[in-house]
Amino acid sequence: MAFGCPVCNGLREVESLCPACGDKMADTGRLEDTFDDYSPYREIDDVRMTNGYVDLEQNVCMHLFVCTRCGRETVHGVEEEELGGP
Repeated sequence: MAFGCPVCNGLREVESLCPACGDKMADTGRLEDTFDDYSPYREIDDVRMTNGYVDLEQNVCMHLFVCTRCGRETVHGVEEEELGGP
């Protein structure tokens, strides 16, 4: 069974409020893409095995959110959904 992130695939959006100031946070994308210059080009599951989260086992895509007002960063998991296909 294949799973995919509905946010990364443009199926829905996620909103988050800053725990420090309450302003809206911006989703900057997958956490793994921020590790270094070549992270976006590595195999997704390869990076997910070493990122410090149990996201691969639990079918969760970790996203980095940044507050548009105070700059605080937080990480939120987005539950992946089963992908349709033949």
